[in-house]
Amino acid sequence: MKKTTIDTWLVNGNITIFYGLHTDSFKKDILASSLLGELVAAQKSRNREISWPTYTDTVQKIGWTVNSRATQQFEFKHSSLFNVIEQSAGSALPQDERQALAIAFAQLAKLQPDSPAIRVIVEQLQRNAIVSNTTTDILVSTAVLLTIIRNDKTVVTLQVAFETAQKIAIDILDQPVLNSTNEHKTNIWLMSSLLDGRQYNRVRDDVLKKLGNRMETELLQIHAPTGLS
Repeated sequence: MKKTTIDTWLVNGNITIFYGLHTDSFKKDILASSLLGELVAAQKSRNREISWPTYTDTVQKIGWTVNSRATQQFEFKHSSLFNVIEQSAGSALPQDERQALAIAFAQLAKLQPDSPAIRVIVEQLQRNAIVSNTTTDILVSTAVLLTIIRNDKTVVTLQVAFETAQKIAIDILDQPVLNSTNEHKTNIWLMSSLLDGRQYNRVRDDVLKKLGNRMETELLQIHAPTGLS
């Protein structure tokens, strides 16, 4: 069977998956520009519904050309994060890239609970979380940002908001502990874009200057367990 080529990173705690063969310089440009977008968005608000337009506006200004946008109010119950993402982003990904997504999530789920990658993912989810008391239990609402760079360099960015009665932990990746909120509003945001290299060439130095040492402290490459590719 053909080996699936994936490279998974955490960008400020958010999962970014490169599928296919991409140059190191292209990966660095995507990672740097998305990191800047994340940091600017986080300064705006920890509420992902508010910070989403800040994120997308920021990456557009530095070279991401948007091909399409979509929002959805998606109902789900007792689902894992992988299942929600697979259903909501499936139309934007061909079969082999959906397979790569499954492999990346399986790799993350097999990491040790005390590994730096797991700690960073959970901390980011906790930073985004809103806790509410109900008559029956404590519900935690939070959101995750996922970026998939396809083989043809298309950047698929997906934000998913969800609710859980469980403590925020890495088992949300593959365990059926997530529900859509009862607020009946948008909980899926999807953007498809391409990095305009000519535009980004003009701002690359400024982006790296703004990031400073954040490229070292906020980017983490996942060295996944073997046997899952």
